[in-house]
Amino acid sequence: MLRVYFFRSVSVRYYSTLLKDVRVRFAPSPTGLLHLGGLRTALFNYLFARKNKGKFVLRIEDTDRKRIKPGSVENLNAMLEWTGLIPDESPEKGGQFGPYIQSERLEKYREKAELLLQSGAAYRCFCSETRLDILRKEALRTRESRGYDNKCRHLEPSEIEHLLNEKTPFTIRFKIPKGPVSHNDVVFGPQSYDVSENEGDFIIMKSDGFPTYHFASVVDDHLMEISHVLRGTEWLISTPKHILLHQALGWQPPRFAHLPLLTNSDRSKLSKRQESIGIEHFKGKGYSPIALLNFLAVAGGGFGSQEGCIAYDLDTLCSKFNLEEVNTGSCIVDLRKLDLFNHSYLVQQLSSQKSLSNLIKELRTILRKKYGERYEKEEKNLSDSYIQKILFCYKDRMHTLNHLTEPDMEYLWTAVDWKDIEEKFISLKIPSSVITNLKNVYNFLFALPDSEFNQDGLIPKLKSLSKQLNVPYSSLMRAMRIVLTAQKDGPGIAEIIDMLGKKRCLEKLNFAVGKIENCLDVSN
Repeated sequence: MLRVYFFRSVSVRYYSTLLKDVRVRFAPSPTGLLHLGGLRTALFNYLFARKNKGKFVLRIEDTDRKRIKPGSVENLNAMLEWTGLIPDESPEKGGQFGPYIQSERLEKYREKAELLLQSGAAYRCFCSETRLDILRKEALRTRESRGYDNKCRHLEPSEIEHLLNEKTPFTIRFKIPKGPVSHNDVVFGPQSYDVSENEGDFIIMKSDGFPTYHFASVVDDHLMEISHVLRGTEWLISTPKHILLHQALGWQPPRFAHLPLLTNSDRSKLSKRQESIGIEHFKGKGYSPIALLNFLAVAGGGFGSQEGCIAYDLDTLCSKFNLEEVNTGSCIVDLRKLDLFNHSYLVQQLSSQKSLSNLIKELRTILRKKYGERYEKEEKNLSDSYIQKILFCYKDRMHTLNHLTEPDMEYLWTAVDWKDIEEKFISLKIPSSVITNLKNVYNFLFALPDSEFNQDGLIPKLKSLSKQLNVPYSSLMRAMRIVLTAQKDGPGIAEIIDMLGKKRCLEKLNFAVGKIENCLDVSN
């Protein structure tokens, strides 16, 4: 039976924020794109390092060669740079404790494994994959999860020598000592787990000469002088193994802090295979890195009481962060909060001219990517002041800048196609008497003083105009909406006219009137 003993005291704190020589590491495997869980781990390591004036190290753990996916490291570096979580030491930046890629450190692992063999803390295992597979199947049949039966631990020296002479493939296993292993986790408090009672001796070096995760991470944490290991709570059960390895090598283990699990709304674990949790996905959706970091910061505690979804900068997040306040319970990823954080960020950006200018540039980049030549043809009409007006008009309604490029907003940035206008006239059965009166609408708006070209004054004037023209007001407004937006629904016509401005409204109306008159000439 598996026995795990976890203890937590409410009144005792296990960690002081007054620390020296702090070195933490973010050590992902290159097995896919960086996702929410990975970024949250990187963020908490980054904040802890900055809070204590320490170092934030990026290490690539690529010893599981079968699971490596091309492009993973490039994506990781790009997303860390995008979010501003720049490592102090990394494969790209270098540092005095490199290399920072595990596949380039194989000699170090072999050297330490040899020390464990010499001390008797490890042994060679010659069991074949076939035998190990039989053990696994038997464990499933009997519903026992002990694992390896430690057969090769008891081989005689003569047997080992014979097998080596026969060049029989072997792994190196760590000899688990008896008795529970105890430690104080910074987040979860006192922990005790008897590895020997529940598991068999585990592999530290594979037959291909590569170390396992458990061994390589321990060796690297010591050689890179890592003071604290902040990682996901799924590694809490493995920590006793890592402590035993440190002790067997005569090393002092780092302090461990395990972060709460991020889950879906149904409490299932977030999976790397979920495209919707990849950081690239959120970047593509138009979320700002600051909003995303704040969203992850509040997932699991560590920042005191929260009042609303306010998007703080990294320096402020750092000042608020306390590792000892992180929760132990898993936390649901509620993406509605991400919308609120991004809205907070956008409102902040509108508050100063410098950040507003940057926001306008960012929106132009999005528009150019979204509409291509259609945007470029219209760009001359899209002044900074025009874009600024749109941003302020929608500041209470937009969660991302991408919201401004949704289909019903397209008319703000591109010229309307005449075919779309024609199709809407026909499908909505706009009377010809209304269509032919659009020239009178153009003349009316052209003569209207700029001071009266606003939402408050337009509605009564347009109603009065419809009476003068003897056409139904609703039909006239629908025709104007089609000409200005090529859509049958949307904001009120006065709001559309106000947002587009007098110059662009007249251009769009003049374009439509010209097409209508050409059609009339052809029909005559």
